Amino acid sequence: MIAIQPNYAAVKQGLIPLTPQEKMKLEKDGLDVIHDIYRYAKTGFASIEADDFDRMKWYGVYRQKPKESGYFMMRLRLPGGQVSAVQAAKLSELADRFGHGFCDITTRMTIQYHWLRIEEIPTIFSELASVGIATSGACGDIARNVVGCPVAGLDHEEIIDATPQLMEVNAALENNRDFSNLPRKYKISVSGCCIHCAQPDINCVGTFGLRRTVNGVEERGFGIKIGGGLSSSPHLAQTLQCFLQPVQVWPVIEAVSKIYRDHGFRHQRQRARLKFLMADWGHERFLEEIEALLGYPLERHTDFPVIKDQETDHLGIHKQKQADLYWVGICFPGGRIRNGTLAKIGALAAKYCAPGQDQIRLTNKQNLIITNIPEAQLPALKADLDALGLDYQPSNFRKGCVSCTGIEFCNLAVAETKNRMLELITQLDTTSGWYKDKIRIHFSGCPSSCGQHQIADIGFRGAQTKVNGVPVEAFDAFIGGRLGQNRRFNQLLKGKIIAKDVHLFIDKLLHVFDAGKLPGETFADYTDRVKKDEILTALDWK
Repeated sequence: MIAIQPNYAAVKQGLIPLTPQEKMKLEKDGLDVIHDIYRYAKTGFASIEADDFDRMKWYGVYRQKPKESGYFMMRLRLPGGQVSAVQAAKLSELADRFGHGFCDITTRMTIQYHWLRIEEIPTIFSELASVGIATSGACGDIARNVVGCPVAGLDHEEIIDATPQLMEVNAALENNRDFSNLPRKYKISVSGCCIHCAQPDINCVGTFGLRRTVNGVEERGFGIKIGGGLSSSPHLAQTLQCFLQPVQVWPVIEAVSKIYRDHGFRHQRQRARLKFLMADWGHERFLEEIEALLGYPLERHTDFPVIKDQETDHLGIHKQKQADLYWVGICFPGGRIRNGTLAKIGALAAKYCAPGQDQIRLTNKQNLIITNIPEAQLPALKADLDALGLDYQPSNFRKGCVSCTGIEFCNLAVAETKNRMLELITQLDTTSGWYKDKIRIHFSGCPSSCGQHQIADIGFRGAQTKVNGVPVEAFDAFIGGRLGQNRRFNQLLKGKIIAKDVHLFIDKLLHVFDAGKLPGETFADYTDRVKKDEILTALDWK
């Protein structure tokens, strides 16, 4: 008897057992819930059917913690994190009207709201659409917000400006019913920069800039990585041995998307991410399958330079490749923006950016960039930023922090992260101000790793413990994560550190590093060289 392959065709024909999620998606496409959202806005929260709560994710709408509260979170679709001054004003207005006066920048370069009611969702959709912003595909088993280099088209060092390719990929996937029922979430980064700051290593699909010389002539195009991802089973993406011309980026990503749609492991939801299919097939078979769909072979390429450090914060004042223009990166620790600040930044962009070039960009480090500032306008802009208390020259602790939503709003989290991060860096700036080296500290409230704790120098994952029999929040501490050369996920150093003591733990760990490092050695290099047991012994943390 021939075994039935658990592919999409078999799922649709009912030839294999369906998970509840696959059954739900076959009964009604996630994109079709839009009509129900408008109906529920009239009939109220109590009328929402259970499966439609899940389908609403296709439009960026999640139930907020607790699930029965009647409140929702909402993520937006902002390809490449690009926002105009007018859009920034509208985003800030909506936060004030519906979101208790704040919003969050996410690690996928978009905005997330909280405290929304179903009755308000149609109005929010309409207001967003009035400035050209959508939410479709922001969540659910579909292609998520397409990310890229935050300074694409601006950076002197980029190999190729991937903005046209990023926008092409986004336009092709947005509301595309050929790809609205995927096995799980599908994350894409499209970048042409030289330091891989768009993190292709941990995306399902990620492009990066690539140079080659043919007959003495330099060509610039793209390489591509497939199968990265974090969560409880992290995988680093594998590089396909090929060179992509700029016009091939979308056709190749389209082929990858079809392969994932048709062959992803839908019968096992915990293994349904693209990373598991890549791990099972390997990059050689994946390339063969792509070429079969394309109908032609891709040009082979094997020279892929990898820089040592692929982490950059994009903060501070930097000269653009365009004459006389600069971009200014502003720090928002943990990504939270309050009290109309986004509108104020939009106003600054409208006031100081070169005419017709008022663009703001959100970053995957949860920060924000104002672009296209003429040099003559920098002093006035800096004065206005200072007056607003906006930090474009942050401490090392502030510039290196990332945080997920945490227990405040997320139904999966077991610990507070966002507010704790803000408290932590204030403590570290006071108690550990002696430390001057670069350090990246990330917080995730659960194993899902939305705060990307697995790639941080020091990563914290939410946990629970007891003190005198009383449950308290705690964190497991991991060290040594890095992308770039010697890429690796970090390793557990110490479990269940009481939350209120985390800043003391970090300070002591940094003292251990400072005392034991070699000249010029980074924290990541140190954790490569020194065994974990030696660090634990020196740390002496009870």
